[in-house]
Amino acid sequence: MTNGDMRYGQCGACGAGEVFQGEYVAQSGLRKTGGGSFGGRQPTFDAYICAACGNTQLHVRLDSKMSSHIRRHLQWIPPALDTR
Repeated sequence: MTNGDMRYGQCGACGAGEVFQGEYVAQSGLRKTGGGSFGGRQPTFDAYICAACGNTQLHVRLDSKMSSHIRRHLQWIPPALDTR
């Protein structure tokens, strides 16, 4: 899927083809919204930044341990029905 996914080189916000990739390492660890930290689970993210408008996307690098951690500790958001 390329719609808004900056991993394919185009910004979903402004449409520019000025997307650059970097790396972001979380300093505080992964936690649920408003919660305390979860024992130092510091995920590494692939960061995609548009040089034209500053829009940024982070994609966590999942392994089985991180995936399990997310499923156990974070709130699941069910898919919304398209109401257009």
